[in-house]
Amino acid sequence: GANIYCKRMRQSSDRSNKVAREMLHSMIPAKVIEKIECFWDVKSEEYWRRRSSVGSTTSQTYFESNTSSLHSSYIERADEMNSKIHFLNEMNRTNRDYDDGIIIDRGYELTTTSRALYAEEVNNVCIIFLDIVGFSRMSLELKPIQIMDMLHDLFGRYDNLCDRHGVLKLETVGDAYVCATNLLKERDDYSPGDEYLHAKDAALNALDMAKDMVRQAQHVIIPKSMPIESVQVRVGIHIGEVTCGVLGERLPKFAVFGSAVNLAARMEQTSLPGRIRVSNDFYEMVKDSETEWEGDKKCITVKNMGEIDTFLLNPMTREKELTSFLTSMLTDGQSGKEGK
Repeated sequence: GANIYCKRMRQSSDRSNKVAREMLHSMIPAKVIEKIECFWDVKSEEYWRRRSSVGSTTSQTYFESNTSSLHSSYIERADEMNSKIHFLNEMNRTNRDYDDGIIIDRGYELTTTSRALYAEEVNNVCIIFLDIVGFSRMSLELKPIQIMDMLHDLFGRYDNLCDRHGVLKLETVGDAYVCATNLLKERDDYSPGDEYLHAKDAALNALDMAKDMVRQAQHVIIPKSMPIESVQVRVGIHIGEVTCGVLGERLPKFAVFGSAVNLAARMEQTSLPGRIRVSNDFYEMVKDSETEWEGDKKCITVKNMGEIDTFLLNPMTREKELTSFLTSMLTDGQSGKEGK
Protein backbone atom coordinates (compact mmCIF):
# COMPACT_ATOMS: atom_id res chain seq x y z
CA GLY A 1 0.00 0.00 0.00
CA ALA A 2 2.81 2.40 0.86
CA ASN A 3 4.56 1.66 -2.44
CA ILE A 4 1.37 2.35 -4.41
CA TYR A 5 0.86 5.60 -2.50
CA CYS A 6 4.46 6.71 -3.20
CA LYS A 7 4.07 5.86 -6.87
CA ARG A 8 0.91 7.96 -7.13
CA MET A 9 2.58 10.84 -5.33
CA ARG A 10 5.53 10.68 -7.74
CA GLN A 11 3.20 10.66 -10.77
CA SER A 12 1.33 13.62 -9.30
CA SER A 13 4.56 15.57 -8.73
CA ASP A 14 5.71 14.80 -12.28
CA ARG A 15 2.47 16.18 -13.68
CA SER A 16 2.67 19.28 -11.48
CA ASN A 17 6.26 20.01 -12.50
CA LYS A 18 5.42 19.47 -16.17
CA VAL A 19 2.58 22.00 -15.91
CA ALA A 20 4.85 24.44 -14.06
CA ARG A 21 7.55 24.11 -16.75
CA GLU A 22 5.02 24.66 -19.52
CA MET A 23 3.60 27.73 -17.76
CA LEU A 24 7.07 29.19 -17.28
CA HIS A 25 8.04 28.43 -20.88
CA SER A 26 4.89 30.18 -22.11
CA MET A 27 5.82 33.30 -20.12
CA ILE A 28 9.56 33.29 -20.84
CA PRO A 29 10.76 31.54 -24.04
CA ALA A 30 14.01 29.56 -23.86
CA LYS A 31 15.80 31.98 -26.19
CA VAL A 32 14.91 34.84 -23.87
CA ILE A 33 16.48 32.96 -20.93
CA GLU A 34 19.68 32.70 -22.97
CA LYS A 35 19.56 36.45 -23.57
CA ILE A 36 19.04 37.07 -19.85
CA GLU A 37 22.10 34.96 -19.08
CA CYS A 38 24.20 36.96 -21.56
CA PHE A 39 22.75 40.24 -20.31
CA TRP A 40 23.91 39.59 -16.74
CA ASP A 41 27.32 38.06 -17.45
CA VAL A 42 29.64 40.76 -16.05
CA LYS A 43 32.62 39.25 -17.88
CA SER A 44 31.05 39.63 -21.31
CA GLU A 45 31.28 42.54 -23.72
CA GLU A 46 27.52 42.37 -24.09
CA TYR A 47 27.07 43.24 -20.42
CA TRP A 48 29.18 46.39 -20.65
CA ARG A 49 27.80 47.40 -24.03
CA ARG A 50 24.23 47.35 -22.72
CA ARG A 51 24.68 48.36 -19.09
CA SER A 52 26.93 51.31 -19.79
CA SER A 53 27.39 53.92 -22.47
CA VAL A 54 30.71 52.36 -23.59
CA GLY A 55 30.69 51.16 -27.23
CA SER A 56 31.30 47.58 -28.25
CA THR A 57 34.86 48.30 -29.45
CA THR A 58 36.00 49.66 -26.10
CA SER A 59 33.85 47.61 -23.75
CA GLN A 60 36.46 44.91 -23.13
CA THR A 61 39.13 47.51 -22.42
CA TYR A 62 36.72 49.25 -20.08
CA PHE A 63 36.06 46.02 -18.25
CA GLU A 64 39.76 45.12 -17.91
CA SER A 65 40.69 48.56 -16.62
CA ASN A 66 37.85 48.68 -14.09
CA THR A 67 37.79 45.11 -12.80
CA SER A 68 39.46 46.02 -9.52
CA SER A 69 37.18 49.00 -8.94
CA LEU A 70 33.85 47.30 -9.53
CA HIS A 71 31.55 48.08 -6.66
CA SER A 72 30.51 45.15 -4.51
CA SER A 73 26.85 45.85 -5.28
CA TYR A 74 27.44 44.91 -8.91
CA ILE A 75 28.95 41.58 -7.86
CA GLU A 76 26.12 40.91 -5.44
CA ARG A 77 23.58 41.80 -8.11
CA ALA A 78 25.29 39.49 -10.61
CA ASP A 79 25.27 36.63 -8.10
CA GLU A 80 21.58 37.23 -7.46
CA MET A 81 20.79 37.23 -11.16
CA ASN A 82 22.86 34.07 -11.75
CA SER A 83 20.74 32.38 -9.11
CA LYS A 84 17.58 33.43 -10.94
CA ILE A 85 18.97 32.33 -14.31
CA HIS A 86 19.93 28.95 -12.88
CA PHE A 87 16.41 28.50 -11.56
CA LEU A 88 14.82 29.48 -14.88
CA ASN A 89 17.06 27.06 -16.76
CA GLU A 90 16.25 24.23 -14.38
CA MET A 91 12.53 24.85 -14.70
CA ASN A 92 12.78 25.09 -18.47
CA ARG A 93 14.66 21.83 -18.98
CA THR A 94 12.83 19.05 -20.78
CA ASN A 95 14.94 16.17 -19.49
CA ARG A 96 15.42 16.18 -15.73
CA ASP A 97 18.23 14.44 -13.88
CA TYR A 98 16.31 14.39 -10.62
CA ASP A 99 15.17 10.98 -9.40
CA ASP A 100 11.85 12.20 -8.11
CA GLY A 101 11.17 14.83 -10.77
CA ILE A 102 11.00 17.63 -8.21
CA ILE A 103 13.04 20.82 -8.44
CA ILE A 104 13.84 22.32 -5.05
CA ASP A 105 15.62 25.62 -4.56
CA ARG A 106 14.57 27.08 -1.23
CA GLY A 107 17.14 29.84 -1.40
CA TYR A 108 15.54 31.49 -4.42
CA GLU A 109 12.19 33.06 -5.20
CA LEU A 110 11.16 34.81 -8.41
CA THR A 111 9.38 37.42 -6.29
CA THR A 112 12.72 38.92 -5.20
CA THR A 113 13.30 40.60 -8.59
CA SER A 114 14.09 44.27 -7.98
CA ARG A 115 14.75 45.39 -11.55
CA ALA A 116 14.24 44.11 -15.12
CA LEU A 117 15.87 40.77 -15.87
CA TYR A 118 16.47 41.65 -19.49
CA ALA A 119 15.64 44.41 -22.02
CA GLU A 120 16.43 44.97 -25.68
CA GLU A 121 15.43 47.04 -28.70
CA VAL A 122 14.85 45.05 -31.89
CA ASN A 123 14.33 46.37 -35.44
CA ASN A 124 12.09 45.02 -38.21
CA VAL A 125 9.79 43.01 -35.97
CA CYS A 126 6.46 42.03 -37.53
CA ILE A 127 3.63 42.26 -34.98
CA ILE A 128 0.35 40.44 -35.71
CA PHE A 129 -2.82 41.37 -33.80
CA LEU A 130 -6.05 39.38 -34.15
CA ASP A 131 -9.41 39.49 -32.43
CA ILE A 132 -12.85 37.92 -32.85
CA VAL A 133 -15.63 39.90 -34.48
CA GLY A 134 -18.68 40.24 -32.21
CA PHE A 135 -17.03 38.59 -29.23
CA SER A 136 -18.71 40.88 -26.69
CA ARG A 137 -22.14 39.78 -27.95
CA MET A 138 -21.09 36.12 -27.85
CA SER A 139 -19.87 36.40 -24.26
CA LEU A 140 -23.29 37.70 -23.22
CA GLU A 141 -25.29 35.04 -25.06
CA LEU A 142 -23.17 31.93 -24.43
CA LYS A 143 -22.26 30.04 -21.27
CA PRO A 144 -18.72 30.51 -19.93
CA ILE A 145 -17.75 26.91 -20.75
CA GLN A 146 -18.94 27.39 -24.35
CA ILE A 147 -16.86 30.56 -24.70
CA MET A 148 -13.78 28.87 -23.28
CA ASP A 149 -14.20 25.79 -25.50
CA MET A 150 -14.50 28.00 -28.57
CA LEU A 151 -11.43 30.06 -27.64
CA HIS A 152 -9.48 26.91 -26.81
CA ASP A 153 -10.29 25.45 -30.22
CA LEU A 154 -9.38 28.65 -32.06
CA PHE A 155 -6.23 29.49 -30.12
CA GLY A 156 -5.09 25.86 -30.21
CA ARG A 157 -5.19 26.06 -34.00
CA TYR A 158 -3.17 29.28 -33.89
CA ASP A 159 -0.58 27.71 -31.59
CA ASN A 160 -0.12 24.94 -34.16
CA LEU A 161 0.24 27.57 -36.89
CA CYS A 162 2.96 29.29 -34.85
CA ASP A 163 4.89 26.01 -34.77
CA ARG A 164 4.35 25.45 -38.49
CA HIS A 165 5.42 28.95 -39.55
CA GLY A 166 8.10 29.51 -36.90
CA VAL A 167 6.17 32.43 -35.39
CA LEU A 168 6.57 33.51 -31.76
CA LYS A 169 3.34 33.63 -29.76
CA LEU A 170 3.40 36.63 -27.43
CA GLU A 171 0.12 36.53 -25.53
CA THR A 172 -3.64 36.19 -25.55
CA VAL A 173 -5.77 38.89 -23.93
CA GLY A 174 -9.45 38.00 -23.87
CA ASP A 175 -10.34 37.26 -27.49
CA ALA A 176 -7.14 38.85 -28.84
CA TYR A 177 -4.18 36.79 -30.06
CA VAL A 178 -0.79 38.47 -30.49
CA CYS A 179 2.29 36.97 -32.17
CA ALA A 180 5.43 38.15 -33.95
CA THR A 181 8.20 37.24 -36.39
CA ASN A 182 11.86 38.28 -36.48
CA LEU A 183 11.91 39.07 -32.76
CA LEU A 184 14.40 36.60 -31.27
CA LYS A 185 16.66 36.12 -34.28
CA GLU A 186 20.42 36.44 -33.90
CA ARG A 187 21.59 39.56 -35.75
CA ASP A 188 25.29 39.80 -34.89
CA ASP A 189 26.45 38.50 -38.27
CA TYR A 190 23.95 40.41 -40.43
CA SER A 191 25.24 42.78 -43.05
CA PRO A 192 22.92 45.70 -43.98
CA GLY A 193 21.76 43.84 -47.08
CA ASP A 194 21.20 40.61 -45.17
CA GLU A 195 19.14 42.42 -42.55
CA TYR A 196 16.74 43.73 -45.20
CA LEU A 197 16.36 40.27 -46.75
CA HIS A 198 15.73 38.72 -43.36
CA ALA A 199 13.15 41.41 -42.61
CA LYS A 200 11.41 40.75 -45.92
CA ASP A 201 11.35 37.00 -45.25
CA ALA A 202 9.93 37.68 -41.80
CA ALA A 203 7.23 39.91 -43.32
CA LEU A 204 6.21 37.25 -45.84
CA ASN A 205 6.19 34.68 -43.07
CA ALA A 206 3.96 36.93 -40.96
CA LEU A 207 1.59 37.43 -43.88
CA ASP A 208 1.33 33.68 -44.49
CA MET A 209 0.61 33.23 -40.78
CA ALA A 210 -2.11 35.89 -40.84
CA LYS A 211 -3.76 34.36 -43.91
CA ASP A 212 -3.86 30.93 -42.28
CA MET A 213 -5.28 32.45 -39.11
CA VAL A 214 -8.22 33.87 -41.05
CA ARG A 215 -8.75 30.56 -42.87
CA GLN A 216 -8.56 28.48 -39.70
CA ALA A 217 -11.22 30.63 -38.05
CA GLN A 218 -13.64 29.38 -40.72
CA HIS A 219 -13.38 25.90 -39.16
CA VAL A 220 -14.41 27.03 -35.66
CA ILE A 221 -18.17 27.04 -35.16
CA ILE A 222 -19.93 29.50 -32.85
CA PRO A 223 -21.86 27.39 -30.29
CA LYS A 224 -25.65 27.32 -30.69
CA SER A 225 -25.61 29.58 -33.73
CA MET A 226 -28.65 29.09 -35.99
CA PRO A 227 -28.06 28.99 -38.85
CA ILE A 228 -24.59 27.58 -38.23
CA GLU A 229 -21.93 30.30 -38.26
CA SER A 230 -18.16 30.13 -38.14
CA VAL A 231 -15.98 32.53 -36.18
CA GLN A 232 -15.02 35.72 -37.99
CA VAL A 233 -11.74 37.45 -37.15
CA ARG A 234 -9.95 40.62 -38.16
CA VAL A 235 -6.18 40.98 -38.31
CA GLY A 236 -3.68 43.84 -38.28
CA ILE A 237 0.05 43.78 -39.05
CA HIS A 238 2.87 46.32 -38.78
CA ILE A 239 6.65 46.08 -38.96
CA GLY A 240 8.95 48.27 -36.92
CA GLU A 241 11.14 48.66 -33.85
CA VAL A 242 10.01 47.27 -30.51
CA THR A 243 11.30 47.12 -26.97
CA CYS A 244 11.16 43.70 -25.35
CA GLY A 245 12.14 42.29 -21.99
CA VAL A 246 11.05 40.34 -18.95
CA LEU A 247 8.76 42.22 -16.56
CA GLY A 248 7.10 41.48 -13.26
CA GLU A 249 8.04 40.43 -9.76
CA ARG A 250 5.39 37.73 -9.52
CA LEU A 251 4.96 35.48 -12.55
CA PRO A 252 7.62 37.29 -14.62
CA LYS A 253 6.61 37.52 -18.26
CA PHE A 254 8.27 38.27 -21.58
CA ALA A 255 6.70 41.51 -22.84
CA VAL A 256 6.88 43.54 -26.05
CA PHE A 257 5.85 47.18 -26.35
CA GLY A 258 6.44 50.37 -28.29
CA SER A 259 4.83 52.45 -31.03
CA ALA A 260 5.11 49.56 -33.50
CA VAL A 261 2.97 47.40 -31.21
CA ASN A 262 0.42 50.20 -30.82
CA LEU A 263 0.25 50.68 -34.58
CA ALA A 264 -0.27 46.95 -35.20
CA ALA A 265 -3.13 47.03 -32.71
CA ARG A 266 -4.59 50.02 -34.57
CA MET A 267 -4.37 48.07 -37.86
CA GLU A 268 -6.45 45.31 -36.28
CA GLN A 269 -9.01 47.72 -34.82
CA THR A 270 -9.65 49.33 -38.23
CA SER A 271 -9.66 46.05 -40.16
CA LEU A 272 -12.81 44.31 -41.42
CA PRO A 273 -14.22 40.81 -40.76
CA GLY A 274 -12.17 38.20 -42.59
CA ARG A 275 -9.62 40.81 -43.70
CA ILE A 276 -6.01 41.73 -42.90
CA ARG A 277 -5.09 45.41 -42.64
CA VAL A 278 -1.39 46.24 -42.94
CA SER A 279 0.59 49.45 -42.57
CA ASN A 280 2.39 51.04 -45.51
CA ASP A 281 5.76 49.96 -44.07
CA PHE A 282 4.65 46.33 -44.05
CA TYR A 283 3.05 46.67 -47.50
CA GLU A 284 6.35 47.85 -48.99
CA MET A 285 7.97 44.64 -47.75
CA VAL A 286 5.46 42.24 -49.31
CA LYS A 287 3.88 44.08 -52.27
CA ASP A 288 6.01 42.27 -54.86
CA SER A 289 4.89 38.86 -53.59
CA GLU A 290 1.20 39.52 -52.86
CA THR A 291 -1.50 40.54 -55.35
CA GLU A 292 -4.79 39.95 -53.53
CA TRP A 293 -5.14 43.50 -52.21
CA GLU A 294 -8.67 44.77 -51.83
CA GLY A 295 -9.24 48.27 -53.20
CA ASP A 296 -6.83 51.18 -52.95
CA LYS A 297 -4.83 52.28 -49.96
CA LYS A 298 -6.73 53.92 -47.12
CA CYS A 299 -5.41 56.67 -44.88
CA ILE A 300 -6.34 56.41 -41.19
CA THR A 301 -5.55 58.73 -38.30
CA VAL A 302 -3.63 57.25 -35.39
CA LYS A 303 -3.30 59.07 -32.08
CA ASN A 304 0.19 60.56 -31.58
CA MET A 305 1.26 59.23 -35.01
CA GLY A 306 -0.79 61.26 -37.46
CA GLU A 307 -2.12 59.89 -40.75
CA ILE A 308 -1.01 56.40 -41.78
CA ASP A 309 -1.47 54.77 -45.18
CA THR A 310 -2.87 51.24 -44.93
CA PHE A 311 -3.84 48.39 -47.25
CA LEU A 312 -6.50 45.70 -46.94
CA LEU A 313 -6.09 42.06 -47.93
CA ASN A 314 -8.75 39.36 -48.32
CA PRO A 315 -7.06 35.95 -47.84
CA MET A 316 -10.25 34.12 -48.85
CA THR A 317 -10.35 35.51 -52.40
CA ARG A 318 -8.56 32.59 -54.03
CA GLU A 319 -10.54 30.06 -52.01
CA LYS A 320 -13.81 31.62 -53.16
CA GLU A 321 -12.64 31.65 -56.78
CA LEU A 322 -11.65 27.99 -56.52
CA THR A 323 -14.98 27.07 -54.93
CA SER A 324 -16.85 28.94 -57.66
CA PHE A 325 -14.81 27.20 -60.35
CA LEU A 326 -15.43 23.73 -58.90
CA THR A 327 -19.13 24.47 -58.49
CA SER A 328 -19.41 25.56 -62.11
CA MET A 329 -17.56 22.45 -63.26
CA LEU A 330 -19.92 20.20 -61.31
CA THR A 331 -22.94 22.09 -62.61
CA ASP A 332 -21.73 21.82 -66.23
CA GLY A 333 -21.04 18.13 -65.77
CA GLN A 334 -24.50 17.53 -64.34
CA SER A 335 -26.11 19.51 -67.17
CA GLY A 336 -24.20 17.43 -69.74
CA LYS A 337 -25.48 14.18 -68.24
CA GLU A 338 -29.09 15.44 -68.26
CA GLY A 339 -28.74 16.54 -71.90
CA LYS A 340 -27.70 13.04 -72.89
